[in-house]
Amino acid sequence: MNEAGGPMPDAPASAMAAGPGGTRPRASRFSRSRFQWVLIGATALLAISATHVSSLVHERQEALRKTSRYNLGWTAAQAGHEVSRLQAALGAFVLRRGDAEREDIEMWLDLIANRVAVLRAGEVGAFVRSDPEVSEIVASLARAAEAARPLLDQLDQPDVVLQLMRSFEPLNPSMARLASLAHGRGADLAREDSEELAELHWQFSRLLMGLIATSLLLAGLAAWRNRLLARANAEVGSLVESLSRTGESLAHANLQVQEAMLALRQQNTKLRARDAELRRQNQLFHAALSNMPQGLAMFDAAHRLIVCNSRLEEMFRLPHDIAAPGVLAADILRHAGVAGGFGARAIEAVWTEHRMLAAEAKAATFVREDDQGRSLWVSHRPLADGGWVATYEDVTESRRAEARIRYLANHDALTDLPNRRHFGEQLQEALLAHDDGRQDVALLLIDLDNFKNVNDTLGHQAGDQLLRSAATRIKAHLREEEVVARLGGDEFAVLAVGEVARANGVEALARRITEALATPFSLGRYQASVAASIGIAMATGPGLNADVMMKHADVALYRAKAAGRGTHRIFEHSMAAELQSKMELEADLRHALERRELELHYQPVYNIARGKLCGFEALLRWQHPVRGLVHPSEFIPLAEETGLIVQFGEWVLRQACLDAANIPADIKIAVNVSAAQFAGGDLLQVTGRALTEAGLAPHRLELEVTESVLLQDSDAVVATFHRLRTLGVGISLDDFGTKYSSLSYLRNFPLDKIKIDQSFVRDMAIREDCRAIVRSIARLATSLGMVATAEGVESAAQLEQVREAGCAEAQGYFYGRAAPIATLGHLFAGRPSLVLVDQTAAGRRA
Repeated sequence: MNEAGGPMPDAPASAMAAGPGGTRPRASRFSRSRFQWVLIGATALLAISATHVSSLVHERQEALRKTSRYNLGWTAAQAGHEVSRLQAALGAFVLRRGDAEREDIEMWLDLIANRVAVLRAGEVGAFVRSDPEVSEIVASLARAAEAARPLLDQLDQPDVVLQLMRSFEPLNPSMARLASLAHGRGADLAREDSEELAELHWQFSRLLMGLIATSLLLAGLAAWRNRLLARANAEVGSLVESLSRTGESLAHANLQVQEAMLALRQQNTKLRARDAELRRQNQLFHAALSNMPQGLAMFDAAHRLIVCNSRLEEMFRLPHDIAAPGVLAADILRHAGVAGGFGARAIEAVWTEHRMLAAEAKAATFVREDDQGRSLWVSHRPLADGGWVATYEDVTESRRAEARIRYLANHDALTDLPNRRHFGEQLQEALLAHDDGRQDVALLLIDLDNFKNVNDTLGHQAGDQLLRSAATRIKAHLREEEVVARLGGDEFAVLAVGEVARANGVEALARRITEALATPFSLGRYQASVAASIGIAMATGPGLNADVMMKHADVALYRAKAAGRGTHRIFEHSMAAELQSKMELEADLRHALERRELELHYQPVYNIARGKLCGFEALLRWQHPVRGLVHPSEFIPLAEETGLIVQFGEWVLRQACLDAANIPADIKIAVNVSAAQFAGGDLLQVTGRALTEAGLAPHRLELEVTESVLLQDSDAVVATFHRLRTLGVGISLDDFGTKYSSLSYLRNFPLDKIKIDQSFVRDMAIREDCRAIVRSIARLATSLGMVATAEGVESAAQLEQVREAGCAEAQGYFYGRAAPIATLGHLFAGRPSLVLVDQTAAGRRA
């Protein structure tokens, strides 16, 4: 028992407390030392065992690598199999002589050459070099392959194929002998490797047994060590418990001291925080005053200054004695009107406003301007004691910027004319005045014809210069009360009011503007001519708005363009009905392809010298379910305008190629391609897919382009022409001799055919100039290596005339009208067809 009557500590604890005289600590140290040596020995044994296992694994991997030599027989057998497949490909080529069979011969010959390389490398190469007979067989195979390579380009000669077959026929027995020797060698290697693997297996098994025994020994040692550690931990725990009781007493006393010190520190911290907050608030107040972009002043009820910031001193150029507390607001503002840069009358107005607001205790914000256009923004806010806070800011530049922004938002940046939005507001105001009976109103929409050609040929800078000049010419013919605006692109609008807005006056104005814009424009070194089409809408009754007037003028403009451009038209309600019909036709056209209403008709093209059919031109037709057959002149321009021509053109290409695949092989198909298809950039891919899907040879397809495509004259268009020619597709220039025909087209673009417009062919009998033009174009085409085709041949007399002029081909009603492909079978009588080839192509597509 201890002094308090409690139990004595445990014996192990007292023994450890006794120090070196105790016996149990020495026993523990001895046990731990002996355990460490045993553990070191077991670890060394495991390390040695692991090293040996690594060696055995390496030997096993080496043995497994040797098994790869068993492929000797398979590699040699493949050489014989490839020689047999090459002979079979040669036999198939003798029977069919197709491109596929030629490609098979080249493939199997490449495989034999690769097989020779395999036979001469690695383990297989060692086997080949070890046996002279095998080495000679491989050498003979290599010689045969090398001798056959130069003959591939001469396969179309019958003797060459037979020569190749004879050169490989003697190799069959040698290939069989090579496979037999390789299989024997592989069997020997497999037997040796199997014996080696069996020996490694037994060594590995014995080693694993030893590792298992060592692991059991280590497990026993670990359990023994854990018991020793548990006994030592119990002894240490008793000592820690005694020390913790003493520590708790000391900690309680220390805690009381810390609580007293913490109370003192908290009081001190609160005092410092209050002092810091006061300093921070003071600093923030001065920082806010000093960094305000506006000048600020606080006045008391007697109108005396309490405080102001430095910005106010800078703005009004106040000296320190004026900007001091106690100075009257009137004196401060009086000085600002004299030396502060603002006019005295403006400052006097500010002071008057301050006095009135202070008397009524009201808040307000106002702006005053001086005689020089400077603007002062003022904010007045009353205080509870009768004073006020005033804020001042010089807003001269910001107000000028706002005015400039408002101007730019309402005007066109290029011509400085009102833009569409501002013009719409002015038009609406004029219509409101018209509703009140105060004035007549008319709207003129002006569109520059052929402006795009100026942009495309001379560049956008020249186009911008032309637009500015056009705006100047239009303004020159207007009165002060009339407004001209640029709505966008090459479209202008004029708002006419008063007498000019009546029928006679507005037509006279339209004629003056048309004549003014018809005069050529000087654009640096060039001159450009454009015309103007004008649509006119007149306010004929109340209730019209700007949008309705714009729509009416747009309808009239469309009618003016349809009338030949360079003219004007006044809106009539019948035009709206026509526009509605056009919109309905457009809506039906958008669904024509998916409803399968489009079809192709083919007009025959004949070789004049041989009097023989040589091709067809594919012409698009639209069979409307209600309107019937819609003429191409009605829906083709509409398709161009809406962009549907790209989708239609792709369908025409695919369908024409499919139809061409079912007619004789010497008949070509010509397909018209629009400028929009070239602009899309994927015409080459579309053409390639159409040819592939139909299985059609590229040389049987011709693409007809008009001069609108050549006008683009961009590198991308020229590159597309060359790629199409490389593909094998022919290219012809349609309607040559009209519009913008230029001999530079024949020099810059790779063309195969020139089609002479039917207007020249039709008048050859009555006009000598037409005969001369046709004759010149035909001779030019012949000298350039091109074919000249006469369009619109309708009689035997015309056929004789184009023959004498030198045309090689002709088409027109004399030979027949365009018709579906199913009705043209009588033209192919006695000609071989491509039905078998098409079926093969269809099988490949499937």
